[in-house]
Amino acid sequence: MTAPRTPDAVLRRLDLKITRRLEGLLQGDHRTAFRGQGLDFADIREYQYHDDVRHMDWNVTARLQIPHVREFLEDREITAWFLLDMSPSIDFQSVSVSKRTVLSEFTTLMCRFLSGKGNRAGALLFSGGVERMVPARGGRQQFLVLLDALARYRAPKKVQATDLKRVLSDAAKMIRRRSLVFVVSDFISAPGWEKPLSQLASRHDVIAVRLTDPLEVHLPDLGLLTFQDAESGDQLFVDTHDKGFRARFHAAAEKRDEELTAAFLAAGVDALELSTEDDVADAVLRFADMRRLRFAKKTA
Repeated sequence: MTAPRTPDAVLRRLDLKITRRLEGLLQGDHRTAFRGQGLDFADIREYQYHDDVRHMDWNVTARLQIPHVREFLEDREITAWFLLDMSPSIDFQSVSVSKRTVLSEFTTLMCRFLSGKGNRAGALLFSGGVERMVPARGGRQQFLVLLDALARYRAPKKVQATDLKRVLSDAAKMIRRRSLVFVVSDFISAPGWEKPLSQLASRHDVIAVRLTDPLEVHLPDLGLLTFQDAESGDQLFVDTHDKGFRARFHAAAEKRDEELTAAFLAAGVDALELSTEDDVADAVLRFADMRRLRFAKKTA
């Protein structure tokens, strides 16, 4: 069995070329000299056709009797939030690494990239619901704090089924500033989370990072097996010699994939699938290239 890949191994792969390609995953870094819709006030000028009326300075308008709007410095620093699924199903492992290892690699890779850009990051660790919050801050030390929280996490003694609906609703209340939000989960949860995901995406740039394992899709012929639900503890005795059972299992897995794809599309979020068989860095780079191309087409 191959030893699990360590965060250090991921970090060593982040050379200049990789860092440049990862720019496609974000919509910009650092404040620019351009005027836009940021937070820092820059100037006041007369209102022009197509200006956003929400930027109208009513005091100046009333004093001069001519409509004026406020201009701001465009704030292009990123605030990133990681919603990290730490439920028991994340420990599932059929190959050399578990979904939890993939989650850790992805978070480490993105923290390494963000930390050198003057950006801020925070995290919400959840199982049944949100159990720990790491407030968003900047600096290399902050990312070490975040990764340490991930490494030291211990599941509660009383395990509850993952409730993504509650997690996403709570996240929408906790994350006030417009941010880049990574929802890193296997999305094994009670139904009803689709609407809260859409509501979260209406304010933030949300990326659904779905963790998968090949055994969740293709069930090999291994004879009589006992399956146990990692979260509920329920057990099921099955005969994997049965071709009909394996076919139904595969069909159910494909149906779930289609439902998740439709849910992400309806919510307006990009989806990155990370399998325990994938090289995490390569998968993220391909995804970053795809996003860059799409943004380029929108602005062309």
